[in-house]
Amino acid sequence: MLPFAAMATLDLGTATVGYAVEGTGTPVLLFHGTTMNRTGWDMVRAAMPAEYQYVMVEFPGSGESSMPAGPIETDHLVSQALAVVDHLGIDRFHVAGYSLGAVAALATAGAAPERVITCTSLCGWATTDARMRFTFGLWRQLIATDRALFMRYAVADGFTAGAIAALEPMLEGVIAMGADTVASGSDAQLELDERIDISGLLDRITAPTLVLGGIEDRWVDISHSRALAEAISGASLVELPAGHLVIQEGAEAVAGHLHAHVSAA
Repeated sequence: MLPFAAMATLDLGTATVGYAVEGTGTPVLLFHGTTMNRTGWDMVRAAMPAEYQYVMVEFPGSGESSMPAGPIETDHLVSQALAVVDHLGIDRFHVAGYSLGAVAALATAGAAPERVITCTSLCGWATTDARMRFTFGLWRQLIATDRALFMRYAVADGFTAGAIAALEPMLEGVIAMGADTVASGSDAQLELDERIDISGLLDRITAPTLVLGGIEDRWVDISHSRALAEAISGASLVELPAGHLVIQEGAEAVAGHLHAHVSAA
């Protein structure tokens, strides 16, 4: 394990994977969501106790990771993340993911159960449904047309009414900043979102699993979190009063649940 904080890349031959390591202590592998990069968990990490080493791996086309040469597969995300933790000399670790990152976290727990201490899914799902496919297709069209327009939609649909009211004086700045950070590989990531199916991996997850979902999530309905909790042996479910952007709107609550879950292992 490397006790340092740095941004780095790992050349895997066919792809370059961007990652960052911050902190020392218990290793936690973090997967960000679609359109994001390694900073996706920053608000949650800021609310966590200073006792963890975070390994934040970037999806193809996000941050320092190279653009995908073809369609992205879930097992690609898993194998790239495992290559990074191997490179860092980390044998066993906790894993957490948000949105598409939750899918990757669950798939990691299913693919390498002997290495995963605990798993946390935030706004995750096992199989994409028709409404989600339609929504992700809309994202792809909006991003291709105007990233600022996409961000306006994301704010309107991703936050609760209370969060939007609190952000109202600074919404234009939030939209402009968000538009600048939309990952170049977002279209490929969304294409994967449209066809996710990891249902066959769920019964292979043996690590204690925490499933967090937003009651007001309009993109990944809370029913998906409920289904995950039922399908994964021994999983616990927490329903948060937030939309899909709970990783920002409810960062402190997410941090509290994540810390309690990881520290109990």
